[in-house]
Amino acid sequence: MINTMPNMIKSRNINMDKVHEMSEGDLEFQKELLQAIASSVEELKDRYTEAMVQRDEDLLHQARHKVRPTVTIFELRNLSQVLDEGKQVIRHDESEDKVNDHHDQFLKAIDELLREIYEMSN
Repeated sequence: MINTMPNMIKSRNINMDKVHEMSEGDLEFQKELLQAIASSVEELKDRYTEAMVQRDEDLLHQARHKVRPTVTIFELRNLSQVLDEGKQVIRHDESEDKVNDHHDQFLKAIDELLREIYEMSN
């Protein structure tokens, strides 16, 4: 049985129209899709944090590359912007303060996105 969502949830962090389109109105599949997105984002959080601590540009690239399809398909706007900014911070070998500020922004973007996903999937 396919359920439909009468009112689409608007999000600043994820394009729910894409989620709805992919799930074709099946709320159970939508929840599974949101959980898969959350899992991908949680893995990014771990890998990106490790790479930031090590200041390893290759590890950062790998972390961003792995999550890029999810970021692009579901238009994870805030996260995408923070990841792009992080690329510049590391590439230009910025000061420790700038690296730490970027990492804080990254964690904030991740936490906001995960909070929204968990709220939408419950």
